[in-house]
Amino acid sequence: MATRTQQTTNYKQIFWCILLVFLWLFIRWSYLKVSNIYIEHDIKNVQWKITKKEAELNSFSDKPGYDKLQYVKNMEANNHMMPWSDHINAILAIFGDLLDVDKSDTFNIEFSNFEISLERIKLNWRVSNLSILYRWANSNTWLIARFEELDFLDNIAIKTYQKSNEKLGYEFTLTANVINNGK
Repeated sequence: MATRTQQTTNYKQIFWCILLVFLWLFIRWSYLKVSNIYIEHDIKNVQWKITKKEAELNSFSDKPGYDKLQYVKNMEANNHMMPWSDHINAILAIFGDLLDVDKSDTFNIEFSNFEISLERIKLNWRVSNLSILYRWANSNTWLIARFEELDFLDNIAIKTYQKSNEKLGYEFTLTANVINNGK
């Protein structure tokens, strides 16, 4: 059996342990309460900023160009066409490929008026001899066959020939459909 002083010491130790646990819980509760107050303050600040920004955004709808901006945004969202920068680059690539068709040193083919888009091409050419169209000067490749090798052209047609009065040769118009946006 424990003596009275030992029992008192045991009670004091238990009391101090309970007091420490209680103090730790009180400090923890106080910390959470204070942090909750700061969090609520931050939430109110963010809500105030959001309300302010929403009011600012709503004021834009009253401006005169807002309807046009919304219309353009709607068109851009619903229209899946190629952007103009890519469109121009694709047309220039098509034009470069068409110019590469004539790699001869004799310049028997003359490029004049042309229309190039991502749907169709129309080229006005002049050749010194009609045989160039059907047989290349230095090989057995036809000019028409060279155009058919371009994988972005379809339905290649030369509908008319006309003898040139000003220059020696024949003028013709070549038309073709461009497929896959010229890629």
